[in-house]
Amino acid sequence: MPANLTPPEVLSQVEAFVYKKVPYDWDWNTWGMADYLPTVGEVIQMGREDCDGRAVVAASLLKNLGYDARIVTDFAHVWVNTEYGETMGPGKTRTIEVTEKGVRLNARGLIQIPEILGYGIAVFPLVRELVLLSVFWLLLLGRTGALRMFISLALLTGGLMLLRHGAADYRHPQHHCEITGLAVFLLGLLALVLRGPRCREVSQEDNPNPIGNGV
Repeated sequence: MPANLTPPEVLSQVEAFVYKKVPYDWDWNTWGMADYLPTVGEVIQMGREDCDGRAVVAASLLKNLGYDARIVTDFAHVWVNTEYGETMGPGKTRTIEVTEKGVRLNARGLIQIPEILGYGIAVFPLVRELVLLSVFWLLLLGRTGALRMFISLALLTGGLMLLRHGAADYRHPQHHCEITGLAVFLLGLLALVLRGPRCREVSQEDNPNPIGNGV
């Protein structure tokens, strides 16, 4: 690291170095789970990571260079905050920040949770989500008729695809697509769980002409 760099230039250099040395990959590919916060050694061992692992490495490097580097997250993205600014692709809101006094929570960032859940659905492997959706659909089938069965499956699948499309861009989500997808998914769920009025079984006492009376 050249000695004459300004702090913003150091942040930029560290960011570029981590991006180059730690290729991006999802935790379900690297660790076999939806999310995992690794140590620096684990990142080096695996050779790839997503935003949280990259942020851990960047914060470690900056700490070694004398910067007051802190891990920050808005639940969808993790980056690094320093006394000279932020690096590693700052997110929207500092919802959770690690400080010397412990973990600090910004309650205003909690309003992003629905949007972040949508993003999580959008980036999770589609094949795995379709498997989960199929199991969910089969468990709720019960004695649903064939027509309602296929209509519900079409609505559930269509709602999932609309939700994925609307939430795929973390920076610029399409809220109208997300809301429409959620509404369509709920319609599919209602088509499965709601039942029409059950026909009352007619007993022999209620039937004026029961079969077998010789009438």
